[in-house]
Order: sequence, then C-alpha cells, then structure tokens
Amino acid sequence: MKNTLLYFVLILILFTSCSQKSYTALYREDTRLAQNEIKYNLPKNLLKLEIVYTLNEPRVFKNGKDQALTSSTTKITIEDPLKISKLLVADRSKTFVLKGAQVAEDYFLNPDEYADTANTETVSDVCVQNISRTEAVLKSSFTDSSKEAQAYRSVIEILDNLSRIKTKVDADYTLDLVSMYKSKITTVNEDFKPYIRKSKIKYTVIIDPSASESPTGQWAVLSNGNIQHTIYPKHIFKENTELIDTVTIVTPNIENYRLAHLEDKDAVEGLVYRSPSSENFSVKLNNQLLDGDALQLSQFGTMKVITVDELISDADSDILLFKSKDTHKATGQSETIASLNDTVELLDFDSNETIEASQIAIKNEYEEKLKKIDLLINKLKARKKEL
Repeated sequence: MKNTLLYFVLILILFTSCSQKSYTALYREDTRLAQNEIKYNLPKNLLKLEIVYTLNEPRVFKNGKDQALTSSTTKITIEDPLKISKLLVADRSKTFVLKGAQVAEDYFLNPDEYADTANTETVSDVCVQNISRTEAVLKSSFTDSSKEAQAYRSVIEILDNLSRIKTKVDADYTLDLVSMYKSKITTVNEDFKPYIRKSKIKYTVIIDPSASESPTGQWAVLSNGNIQHTIYPKHIFKENTELIDTVTIVTPNIENYRLAHLEDKDAVEGLVYRSPSSENFSVKLNNQLLDGDALQLSQFGTMKVITVDELISDADSDILLFKSKDTHKATGQSETIASLNDTVELLDFDSNETIEASQIAIKNEYEEKLKKIDLLINKLKARKKEL
C-alpha cells in the first residue's frame, strides 16, 4: 500500500513539474489555441527615410528679362543629409504559439498601441556632402541643352583618343567637327546669363528592408545574398524633370535567417526570441557608400530559446515580444504605417541666395569648356603637322 501511494506521489510530482514547462511551436492557420496558449510575434524594424530633393530649374536672364530656359530640363539632386529612423513593429511573417507555463501579458507589447507611440529611433543622419561628383552634374550641365551636352561629350572623347588620328585627312575632318562643336556651346555674357533656381521638397517613405517586393517609387532586387532597395520616386515630380540621384539601402536577405530550432520539429522547449543583430545594413547614393553610424535591424538577430523562468527572473532583459492579433483586428497598425508610407512636403527655401552663385559657377564652367575645346584645336593642329 505504501509503495502504491509513493508511486502516485511521484507521478503527481512529475506531472506538476512537466506542467510548469513551456514549449514554442510555429502557428499555422488551422491551429486551435488552448486556454493556456499564447500567440506572439517577434520584433522587426521598418526604415523611415526622409530625403530632401533639390529641384534645379534652369532659367536665364536674357537681355535683362528673367525667363525659363526651355532647352534644358529641371535636374533633381540630393544635396542635404539623409535622415534614417527605425520603427519597431511586430514581424508577422512568422507567428509563434507558447504552450504550457503562462507568461504575464505585461511581457507582450500591443502592436497597435506600440505603433501609435511612434517608437522611432533616429539612427543616422547620413552625410552626402563628401560624395564625389562627375562632370555630369556640374552647374553648367543643369542649363546645357541636349545638343550642347552631346557636343562637349564628343570633345572630351576626341581629346582622350588623339592617337587614333593617323592621317592629315582625319585631322582636317576632326578639326572641322570640333569647330562645329564649339559653335554649339553657349556664349555667356551680360545679355545671356543662365542660372539655376533651386527649390526643395522633403520626401518621406517607410520601407520594409526585409521584403523583396516594393511599391511605386522603389524596387528591390536580390544580389549576392543581399536585398538592394532603390528609392526612385519619379512619380512625385512633374514631367520634363530628370532625377539624377538615387538612394539604395542594402540589407542581408532575411531568407538566410531561418529558425533552425523549429525546423522538422513540432515544438521546442522554452520561448523563442531574437537576440540583438550583429549584421549591418548600408546606404548608398548612386552606388557610392555613404558615411554613417553602424546600422542594424532587429529581424537579422539570431533566433534563440529561453525558459519562462529565465525570462521572468531577468529584470534587465531586453527581449521584446509582440502579442499576436488576428489580421482583421490589426488593421490599425498597418493603416498607421501605410499613412506614412509616401509623403511629400514643400520646404521653405530662399532661392535668391543661390542665383548669383550659380551664375558665377555656370559662367566659369562655360569658360573652362571653351578653354578645353581651344586646347583640343591646338593639339589637333599640332597632330596634323606631325603626320
């Protein structure tokens, strides 16, 4: 009798011990939750980009009259620092079910309320001032007609290939061609003073850096294990404009971050969470890497498992978990994010301060172009004598 009683006591202790354990499984659409089961999501970051675009409108003082320079288009550039912020939201790409030992609701963040508090961390003001510029974006190129631009490109090409001229006939032909190109270059004087009128707009967009699909004004491509998100909002500008600068965010491909703990398993003992990420993402302007702080995203952290007891006992834990909500009940968050997804704001900017400076820069650049053409003509004459 005593042995039988001892046996049942041991079974009871074992059962009680097991009931205090927790298990995590991946949630599936056909999963029915028991009373002691909780659905939750891990955190991820969205990126909020604030990009100030400068519109360089070509104009001219012609015989003292200010007018549009219709032979050229408005060029759009990025001249101000980019502001990048991280938004922390629930990662709904995978939902987990915690079974067994209960965790107080205080440990789970409400995805709607958390989005409403605008949990935004400004992680970097990325400087673009140190980006090297080519002749394609000289001030004078903003006022060049297409014929002027093509003529000067041809001059530079000939200058770089003088050794290919092998006969006097070729030299004479090239001299005539360069003289024709010179005639296409605008003469800047007191009666014809081209300049640039600047205006600025701020474009704000929120992207999911781990998504390979993109809305209007963006595109995402997979390359060498990374996702490249290119921001190119041509749709926000008027016709007859040319967007010179593009921003690209390069992040690891999240498909490479699989949950090994739950692969080929129904459940694992403990609670699944993400540790801080050690992976950085980078920002480029026209394929040139921009200077900025180390930029990391929650969704690229390592998946780990912790017991409920360890979670509760660690008062300084930085583990974040989101309470999972049915999709039709969670529209608040998605609408909040969507409302910020693509906005345009006209900024106050005194263009008068830049008019005189642009006139001087354009005049100097035109003079340098003419000097380079005259240099080519002299070299062609010298080359002809050599032949």
